Amino acid sequence: MHAAVTGIVRGNTVALDEPVPPLEGQRVRVTLEPLRPEELELSAEEQHRMLQEWAAHGPQGPLDTDDAWPDES
Repeated sequence: MHAAVTGIVRGNTVALDEPVPPLEGQRVRVTLEPLRPEELELSAEEQHRMLQEWAAHGPQGPLDTDDAWPDES
């Protein structure tokens, strides 16, 4: 079985863009290569999905617009 999936490297962690086939408990080979600029363009659907995911689980937690601005009273 072979699965090619893209993702982002942060330190020694790779966050994959999509789930992979069931590989739990199996040894795998991971090959990393940077994408060319033309491979980085995302479809509108991919951009929307990633923005929604980031807004829900951003690096500092979910965005909450009610607390985003100080009270102007």
